[in-house]
Amino acid sequence: MIVTQAQKNDQMDQRLLLKSAEEAFCRQIVNGTNCSPFESQIIVDKAKEIFCLGEYAEGRILQDGQMVFFAAAADAPPGITIEQCKKVRVVLTHLNRLEDLDVYRAHGTAAKRMQQIARMAVEAQEQGALLTQEDLGLALDTNPRTIRADIEKLAELGIFVPTRGTVRDIGPGVTHKRRAVELWLSGKEPLEVARQLTHSLKAVERYIQTFCRVVYAQRRLRNSLKTALVVGISVASVNTYLELHTEMISKEPYYKTRLEEVLRRGEENWEAVDEKKSRLLTPRLLRAGRSNR
Repeated sequence: MIVTQAQKNDQMDQRLLLKSAEEAFCRQIVNGTNCSPFESQIIVDKAKEIFCLGEYAEGRILQDGQMVFFAAAADAPPGITIEQCKKVRVVLTHLNRLEDLDVYRAHGTAAKRMQQIARMAVEAQEQGALLTQEDLGLALDTNPRTIRADIEKLAELGIFVPTRGTVRDIGPGVTHKRRAVELWLSGKEPLEVARQLTHSLKAVERYIQTFCRVVYAQRRLRNSLKTALVVGISVASVNTYLELHTEMISKEPYYKTRLEEVLRRGEENWEAVDEKKSRLLTPRLLRAGRSNR
């Protein structure tokens, strides 16, 4: 995400104002709980992290249609209640104006909701959390029964929705992004893929373009973290696309033909954008990327 100089200045001003508030908060904790100043600072720092204040706010500017949500951590063990699970702050794209409107006009309300379900569940998983059917129902103003029916319909289309229940019960599967790209690599055109999955054509084209960028950038960089930073997606998504690339080479005869287009598209993006980004990679950015995986 590009942060403008004006936004950086605002963040700096907020940090300066927060410092005096931090000191006041620390004193209140010390006086009210008999904590040591060291312990009070730990409490304040954890509060800043949870509520994304100060330095924890950097890079977390919400975009149009996004929302903040707290969900159960993906590594929370089975057999415990949601209340007992560690919670993770995630940013979800509740509404993608162009893509969701595209699906709504072509396929109706239910298809739009299924696209939102698939997108938000994957976004949460990539950020270290797993949504429940109740979470999705709350976010989309519907009941868990409707969400469950939508997830079953997506499964019939070959799309896996990673919720806490499904991941814990049956393990990882094929997400909507991977399924869309897989169909394209097998010979279907983007419009056919969008119709088959009742998905947005714009979204399908974006998944395909991202896949091409990943395959080509990985050939140049030989490093999943660097590829993720250059393309602007998570390391988990990079690995998913690379696994699909490897599988399709071995099992899909048509992919040899499609691979020429994949590399051509990837090279075009590399020359136009990605190579410039790769030159900006520094040890600091790489450390930040590791911490966000």
